[in-house]
Amino acid sequence: MTAEQELEVDAYVLASSGLRITSRGYKALKILFEHGNLLYWCMGKNDTLELAKILIYLKFRYNHVPGGLEVLAEHKRDFYYLVMHRKVPVHRKSKYPNTYLSVGKADRYGDGRTGWAEQILANKETEK
Repeated sequence: MTAEQELEVDAYVLASSGLRITSRGYKALKILFEHGNLLYWCMGKNDTLELAKILIYLKFRYNHVPGGLEVLAEHKRDFYYLVMHRKVPVHRKSKYPNTYLSVGKADRYGDGRTGWAEQILANKETEK
């Protein structure tokens, strides 16, 4: 993974986090991505764990280490390929082709046949 791709992941997660640029959480998240770890003494244990909830919401993998959080290069790589640049699923053709059939009461088929309601009425009249 190149440095540009890592910076792209950092920018994407920071923008998607919903944190203000001037907030403590934004700065802590930026430190986490720049240095690879964020210790509890930087923000306090509760605030660091709240930051971990943001990473969970964004589906970004991280490690809990004694005293803080850790982000590895492989976590960024996985996020880049699995979340940011997902392949669009290929649309498969159905087994049966779509054919046009009229379903309205008064509709007629393209070849001049009568509609289904007209056929029912015609059958009732012949039965009488």
